[in-house]
Amino acid sequence: MSQEAANRLAEFTVDTRISDLAPGTINFAKQLALKTVAGMLAGSAMPAGKKIASFVQSDPDGAQAGVIGCNFKASLWKAVFANAFFAHQSELEDDRLNTGTCWDITTFPILFPLAEKLELSGAEMLEASVVGLEVMARTCQFYPQGHMGLSIVPPSIGPAALAARVLKLNAAQTASAFGLTMSGVPTCYVNFGTDAHYFETSLQTINGLIAAQSASLGLSSNPDIVLYLTNLLGKDRVKVEDLVGNLGKVWQFQEIWVKKYPCCLYTHRYIDGLLDIIRKEDIGYDQIQNITAHVAAGAMVVCDRPDPKTIGDLQFSFHHVLASAAMDRDVNYRHISEDRIADAQSKAGRAKVKVVVHPEWVARLPVETPARVEIKLNDGREFSSNRAYPTGTSKEPLTMEHVKTLFHKFVGQVLSDAQKHYVANALANLEQLDKKEVKTLLGVLALQQR
Repeated sequence: MSQEAANRLAEFTVDTRISDLAPGTINFAKQLALKTVAGMLAGSAMPAGKKIASFVQSDPDGAQAGVIGCNFKASLWKAVFANAFFAHQSELEDDRLNTGTCWDITTFPILFPLAEKLELSGAEMLEASVVGLEVMARTCQFYPQGHMGLSIVPPSIGPAALAARVLKLNAAQTASAFGLTMSGVPTCYVNFGTDAHYFETSLQTINGLIAAQSASLGLSSNPDIVLYLTNLLGKDRVKVEDLVGNLGKVWQFQEIWVKKYPCCLYTHRYIDGLLDIIRKEDIGYDQIQNITAHVAAGAMVVCDRPDPKTIGDLQFSFHHVLASAAMDRDVNYRHISEDRIADAQSKAGRAKVKVVVHPEWVARLPVETPARVEIKLNDGREFSSNRAYPTGTSKEPLTMEHVKTLFHKFVGQVLSDAQKHYVANALANLEQLDKKEVKTLLGVLALQQR
């Protein structure tokens, strides 16, 4: 069995330095750091996030690292677990959807507790985050979204790469860590819109950390990523050149789509298309008779939820997020709250939205079909939009200032205004922070320095 691909990824993990990274690569990694920190802070204040925080605080198993958004410390494993749950509970994860899914919410939740425990500099944090993101992007690219009802396969090699880098494992140990994660927990589509969806990715994150720690002790594995994937998908779907070609030159993680709304990314093209029309034509909500979203059969049907019953349903409902966008020209946490479930205005708004499922739209990936949204006005006028991508992709990238604005938008009352400005600026200049400055930043994020 060949381990060549895993060995090359392991060498990349060990050898990559900040001097190897192009300015655009560094800038994008910092944007993802900003977004994931915003997600962790926002998630810590959400209902399920508060339950996880109480669970960890009641039995912290130590005090090695601060828990993001919470004024207490816990063991490394539990801090990572809580951070990862928060990051996804917020539904702010940034995903790549034009191939097999990869994202940022299983890497950064490991990074911050390890940075505290090991006293990392900002440059060391940035190197590790880029390595983890790139290894995840390359290893997860082959598994089609929703194949067998699952996604994120293999789930934890990217997080293991980040942890291995920070823990200073050598290439052989790093490759072993990859193999130790191989059969970890994927995400299953039946759990979308529930707390289990966030629990699954928390396990993916902690699995990567534990695998790296275990590999440092000498535990063995067979990190044959190619064989693992071909056994699942067939040889024609797994290309070694795509896995390791141009490694360190072409950065696949830069294909990740940056989220601008705290809801499922499947809905974002439709929200952007709707807002494109509303802003261009200056349409008021009261002028709208109905809104129609045309979606492909398959994975995106998970967001066909006309009558949401939970916060998770709200985040995965075309009806709710499109109605919210039409009302307020935005989707924010004021729209993702329990009081919106039974709110009369929200229910009336959702009734204006229709989802048409197209079984004839056959594609390898759900986003390879157009996101078509139509608006019909009370006066009979009709408008439509077809978007291939939302804003926040490499096709329509966001500036750092825009991402800072999103950070402020999402963090809410968890941080003071002064702390928001400080954290956003610190993360935007992460590679310049020395170890003392990183320690200060981590104290603010864990609410230990007010």
